[in-house]
Amino acid sequence: MSLNQSTNSYSLNNLINKIDSYFKYLISEKKKIIILTFSFLLVLISYNYVKSPIYYAKTTFVLDSQSSSNPIGDVASLASLAGINASSFIDASGLFQIDNIQELYKSNSMIMKTLMSKSKFDGIDVPLINRFGQVEKIDRKWEKLSVNFNKSSSFEQKKRLHDSILIEASEIIKEKYLLVDKPSRKTTILEIGFTHKDEFLAKSFNENLVSIVNDFYYKTKTQKSGKNLEILQRQADSVKKVLDKSILFLANEDERVPNPNPLAKINLVPYQKALIDVQSNGVIYQQIVSQLELAKVTHRNKTPLIQIIDKPTLPLENSRLRFFECIFYGLFGGFIISIIYFSLTRFYQSLIN
Repeated sequence: MSLNQSTNSYSLNNLINKIDSYFKYLISEKKKIIILTFSFLLVLISYNYVKSPIYYAKTTFVLDSQSSSNPIGDVASLASLAGINASSFIDASGLFQIDNIQELYKSNSMIMKTLMSKSKFDGIDVPLINRFGQVEKIDRKWEKLSVNFNKSSSFEQKKRLHDSILIEASEIIKEKYLLVDKPSRKTTILEIGFTHKDEFLAKSFNENLVSIVNDFYYKTKTQKSGKNLEILQRQADSVKKVLDKSILFLANEDERVPNPNPLAKINLVPYQKALIDVQSNGVIYQQIVSQLELAKVTHRNKTPLIQIIDKPTLPLENSRLRFFECIFYGLFGGFIISIIYFSLTRFYQSLIN
């Protein structure tokens, strides 16, 4: 046998002996390992049920802000009859894309509006800012500053101070509690989450924020088309009244001269003028009605589809482990920690020796 073969054989035997010695050592410490494992299990169970859980309120919805093709090009000239700029009917699809909506949810203005909104807690309508300050234990500082969000008069007198508190609360929420996420870049599904140790605050804040932001988005998206629709409707009503009057005047002229003399041309002039007014007003009214119907279709096309998929319901998801999960993670984690602890202890002793 060569020297290299002898050396390799010795090294392999030495490694096998060390591994065997290591396992014998662990077996000799099995009672301590069991005790340490169950101790870790008890600590985990105690921590899991003693510590206040963190609740997670989540709303997911699909957003479709894409309008159908613009049908206005062929009849845009009709809008001038009512003094309407037809280009305002065209959907500015870039106004609020999905990424912009995400930023809207993170804006201070939307969060501040949500904090000033009210929800029922113990049967009483309470501003969310009051509940937030109470749970975060910062309401006492507000009391020292004589800040009261329940009284509108106090808010008007100390608007600057109220605004600074709301901005501070908004920054805390954005940093610690608010989650705005898009699960997939290929879809238009948004997930709005709010985590907090107060279950009812988490649910109420999430619901109010989604309602306020989506309502703002809806109104902004349809603001131009809605106003133009109102103008066209008023124009149509006005022209209809003029048309009705001209028809009534034509009928009066027809009754005034029931059997007109064909040779008396002057007597027919008022009747002919009334007939022309009816015809011209009728044409104008038809064109405005056509434009009005077109505006209604455009307004519907510009109306965004916001379909809620999931919304927070009690009881909320929370960070507390289930009992069987505690057992599994406690035993598995405790066993691994015990093995690592006694392995390091043996290694430290071998170094000393």
